[in-house]
Amino acid sequence: MIKIALIVVVISSVNLSQIPDISISNLYDDINSCNFALDNIKSNLKTDDMLDMNKTRYLRMEIREAHQEGFIFWTCREKNT
Repeated sequence: MIKIALIVVVISSVNLSQIPDISISNLYDDINSCNFALDNIKSNLKTDDMLDMNKTRYLRMEIREAHQEGFIFWTCREKNT
């Protein structure tokens, strides 16, 4: 069965040797449901909406905390379950 995963990636710009933190936030039955979740994230947080060359949608938010600087990315991807 194929599901759509909402993937969250946290990248540190302070420690570039640190492996990005990647997690699956939720699984959806279709891409529209996952994109609706991205719309909710965008409406609640200050994010940039981006498309890559394959037309994959990403949200990006800058992290500026005392102990960590970098970016959080959200995207939807197909996942075999």
